Amino acid sequence: MKEISCKRVTSRRGGLPPYTLALVLLLLGGACSPVPENHYFTMAYSLLPGQPPARRSGTLRVRPFDIGPAYDTERIVYRYSPYEFQYYNFMKWATKPQKMITDLVVRHLRHSRVFDRVGSDFPDEAPDYELSGEILAIEELDSGDEWYAHLALNLHLTRYRSERVIWSRGIDVKKRVYNKAPVYVVKALSELLEEQMQLVVKQLAGVLGKAGEEGRRS
Repeated sequence: MKEISCKRVTSRRGGLPPYTLALVLLLLGGACSPVPENHYFTMAYSLLPGQPPARRSGTLRVRPFDIGPAYDTERIVYRYSPYEFQYYNFMKWATKPQKMITDLVVRHLRHSRVFDRVGSDFPDEAPDYELSGEILAIEELDSGDEWYAHLALNLHLTRYRSERVIWSRGIDVKKRVYNKAPVYVVKALSELLEEQMQLVVKQLAGVLGKAGEEGRRS
C-alpha cells in the first residue's frame, strides 16, 4: 500500500495562526500515519511416523465442525475477562477456525491409520462411523502479565447407520505463552491440538478394537 506523502507546514511570516496550524498538523499527521497491514495465521504441526494399529476399523466421515458465534470470525479473539470478547483488528485467521481445525483433525486421523479411510465426503457408499465436533473456544487469554492459549471443543463418534454415539471426549486446555505476540499464541494452540489429538487417536483405537471384538463374538 502506498503511503501518503506530506509536506511540512510552517507558520513563519505570513503563515497560518498557531491554533490553525496545530489543527492542520494534527490532520496531516493522521493522514500520514501508515495503515497497519493484516497478518494472517494458521494452526499447524508436524506429524511424525508412528506405530501402525494392529488392524484398521472401517471408514470414517468427519463432519465440518460447529463453532460458537463469538468465534465464528476470521479475527483472532482475545479476552481479559470471561464476560467480554475482544478481537484483533489486523491479526486474522487465514481461514475460518472451524475449517482450520476440521482439516487438521482429518489430517491427523488419516496419518494415524486407525481407519481404512478418513474423509468429509462418501458419495458412493455410507461410512461406518462419523465424527462430529463443536469448537467452544479458540482464543488468547490475558490474565494480568500472563498470556495463555485456550482451546476447548467437544468430539463425538457415532456409528453412521444407527446414529448411536459410541465415544465422546470433552477438551478444555490452556497453555501459557511466554512471548507476548499472537504468533506465539497460535503456536501454543497448535501444540495443544496436537497433544489432544494424540490422546484421541489412542482412545479411538481402544474403542474401535473393543467394538470389533464384540462384533466378532456376536
